[in-house]
Formats: sequence, structure tokens, C-alpha cells
Amino acid sequence: MEMAMKGILAVFWLILVPVAVGRLPFVKRRQPLLTERFVSGYLILFSIMEVLTLPMTFLKMPLHVLVISYGTIALILALTGVFVTVKAKDTIRLSGIFDREKIYFWIALILILAQMAMCVLLAHMDADDAFYVAQATSGVQTDTIFEIIPYTGQKYYGIASRYILSPFPVFLAVVSQLSAGLHPAIMAHMIFPAVFLPVVYSVQYLLGKKWFPGDKRAQGMYLFLTACICSFSAYSVYNSGSFQMIRIWQGKALLASAFLPLLLYICQSVLMEKKPEYPWVLLAMADLSCCLLSSMGIILGTMMLGVFLLLCLVIRRDWRTFLKGIICCIPSLVLGVFYILIV
Repeated sequence: MEMAMKGILAVFWLILVPVAVGRLPFVKRRQPLLTERFVSGYLILFSIMEVLTLPMTFLKMPLHVLVISYGTIALILALTGVFVTVKAKDTIRLSGIFDREKIYFWIALILILAQMAMCVLLAHMDADDAFYVAQATSGVQTDTIFEIIPYTGQKYYGIASRYILSPFPVFLAVVSQLSAGLHPAIMAHMIFPAVFLPVVYSVQYLLGKKWFPGDKRAQGMYLFLTACICSFSAYSVYNSGSFQMIRIWQGKALLASAFLPLLLYICQSVLMEKKPEYPWVLLAMADLSCCLLSSMGIILGTMMLGVFLLLCLVIRRDWRTFLKGIICCIPSLVLGVFYILIV
């Protein structure tokens, strides 16, 4: 009964709250798809986690302060999202996934569910968990944020310079505590795959709609082929498909398989359109979310955004859009400079 309650809380914090929060960027805009709400909610929540964690880490504040702060803000935003949803009389839109005529969506959905079952029931025990999961466990046990070396149990002599700017293990610790103390290892190996694989394919679904507008058959085929490619990515341990299938609970895997493609999608939707499909704040949050996940995200996210800004300037000759994009890059640029200074 206790584990069931913890599981329900995990579903609440990792699925229901992001979906509710994800309605907020679309106020005064069209009603969003469920997939759009899901991924947008994570952009907001990951950005909040990054903004809260960094100062608390340097101030050596206890973990429970971060847990209370993040939980309170997330609940307020979720309640606001529910209010907006009710006021706008939204209906859940799955945009044809369950339409009988769209067979490829059905096949893709079955394959994705099979991947989720494999990742949860046949979890791969990755060697990097000795740091990432152990860092979250150490934080929970000692009520600290990046103060304990997970390999030895001793305190850091200085700061964890390689990881401190991308505190995704702290997110694991926080949601574990919010889920009535569910052990971080259980959360990482059994809950995160069941949550983040749908995030991955929500992003791929949105990319399919972007690249094949109006062609439902092509969109379904794209989603199905994406799932197939990821299922047979074990020819290397370094590609994003392999990372997705065997270590999705790690920040760098989530970065490669979900959030860099999501940043690509938002860049196309905001920078390359005459009328942006999403608010500019989502572009900044996508870049900041990449910073939370991995130190590589600080560099790669900014590089991707920079490439699109140059394309926008060359193709559209739009200096106003270019300057807005530069402003969206400022948080990651600051973190990048700081990372170079402390490493």
C-alpha cells in the first residue's frame, strides 16, 4: 500500500503536474495538443529547477528547502494551469492517434509501449549510475545539495565543478522526496523511463507534424520509423537511440534523445516562421532546460540556437528576431562562461 501511494505521487508530480503547467504558455493562443502541453510543462519545470538549484547549491542550503520551494511553485503553476484549462473549456486533443485510419500511429504506439515495458522491467544497470543515482541518494540521505562525493561519502573539498551547473541528479532527489520518499534508484530505473520515453516520442510526434504538415500517414510512418531505429540502436553505445533505451534516467541521455530535438523543433517554430507558433519564453526555457540536463547541453543547446539565429539572419534578414534570440541565449552563455572559469 505504501509503495502504491508513492507511485501515485510520482505520477502526480511527473505527469499530471507537467500537463497542467504546460497549458500556461498557450494563454491567449490556440488550444494546445496534449503532447505540446506535456513537453512545454517540462520546459517550465526544468527551468524552475535550474534557477532554484544553482543559488541554493552555492549557498549550501539543505535539500528540503529546495524540495519545498520547487513543490510549492510547481503546485501553484499547476493549479493556475487547471484554472486556465477549465476557463477555456479545453478538451483533450490526441490529434488522430486513435483514428482507425491511421494504422501507423497504432503500430508506433504498440512499439513505444513495448520499449517502455523493456526499459522498466529489464532496466540496465549503467556504470554511470555510480555517480548520477548515487549523487541523488547521497543528497537525500544527508539533506544536502552537491556537498557529498557519491563515490566515497566524503564532502567535496571545493565544488563539483563538472556537474554543479547541470544539477539533474538534484531533480531526481527532489521528485523522490516529493513522492513520499520513494528511493531515488527506484525512481530513476522504474519511474523515469515510463515518463521520459513518452516525452521523447511526444517530441518526435511534434517534429513529424512540423515536417509533414497535413499528411497523417507520413506523420505516423515517421513516428513508427523513429521507434524502430531506437529499438535497433545497439550497434553503438554512443548514439542517442542507445542512450534512450539503456539510460534514459540520466540527464545526458534525456538531452540527446528528447531536449535537443525539442530545441530543434522550437527553433523551427519560433525563429523560422514569420509568425512564431510559440511564445519566445519557451525558446529561452528550452535552452535553459538543456543546461539543467548536462554540461554538454550548455554548449550544444547554445550552438544549435546560434546556428538557427544565423540561418534566420541570412534567410529572413530579420534583425529583430535575431536580437530576441540572442536574449534567449543569455542564461546559457553566462553559464558557459562560468563553467569555463570553474573547471
